Amino acid sequence: MLRIKFSAGRQFSASKSASSPSAKTLYAMLKTTIHTFNDLDKWVSDNFYFEDGHVLAIKENPLEIIVGYNVKANYKANSERHILPFKIIPNKIHEWTFDKDVVNVGDNNYIECIEVSEVENGICLDFSTPATFRLVADSFEIEEQELIKTIFKPWTSETEMYLTTDLAEIPRPEFWKEELKKYGHNILFRYYAGDERQPEQVPYPDYQGYYIQLDDRIGSTQEGIFLKHLKVEDGKLSLSFENKDEELKNVWNDLTMVLADFPNAKINSGNCEFTGTEWKQYLTDKVLPTTE
Repeated sequence: MLRIKFSAGRQFSASKSASSPSAKTLYAMLKTTIHTFNDLDKWVSDNFYFEDGHVLAIKENPLEIIVGYNVKANYKANSERHILPFKIIPNKIHEWTFDKDVVNVGDNNYIECIEVSEVENGICLDFSTPATFRLVADSFEIEEQELIKTIFKPWTSETEMYLTTDLAEIPRPEFWKEELKKYGHNILFRYYAGDERQPEQVPYPDYQGYYIQLDDRIGSTQEGIFLKHLKVEDGKLSLSFENKDEELKNVWNDLTMVLADFPNAKINSGNCEFTGTEWKQYLTDKVLPTTE
């Protein structure tokens, strides 16, 4: 199925009170009952299949599901966020496979999509969260809800980091070995599932795609800390690391300290941005930024 997802959000007016006659008329227009596959498919298509959206809440007995997606978002920490929610109320349920132990609900958990499937009896919604569950019923009553206005909560990644810095040359592989040795780590390089490579055996300057790994773990692992991106452009170095070995947490933390010492370092982790000094402070106190 070809999907076209538009980035422009809809505009909404919240200037009228819920008790005014015109507001009541508007609310009535936002409520509909769907009985057919085609109408249900059009509804999810009109709402971009809820890609990168949310299952916001699930209430049992009687079943009600709140789903939504971002209509105003840049995903940066503490930036403004608007979520357009819908309440789904099924009539005469034939199948409901939701498992609260495997599906996470809430606006901090993103889903892949909501799709419509053809079934023998009733109409069907398939949720990919990425765990999958489905709801089959004779019909669905759908109510558009009041726009949720909130912010993007700050978070950092424990495994990925992106850096830009005022360097006009790519650091040589020897640099990483020497810097991490200061923290007590003896590292080498390797390709995926490959043998060890000494720094002088790594192609310079193009060694994007290599892994950093402790010398005593080369033989028992396939990966390590992956160098995803490495580039110099207009006098600035940009690079990105991803830790793919959970046993390298200490190496990873010390590697981020090395990155923080780069000149005029700008560090992106999760949806937060730090200077080198700010990153070091964060590692000490674990306090996330609270303002843009």
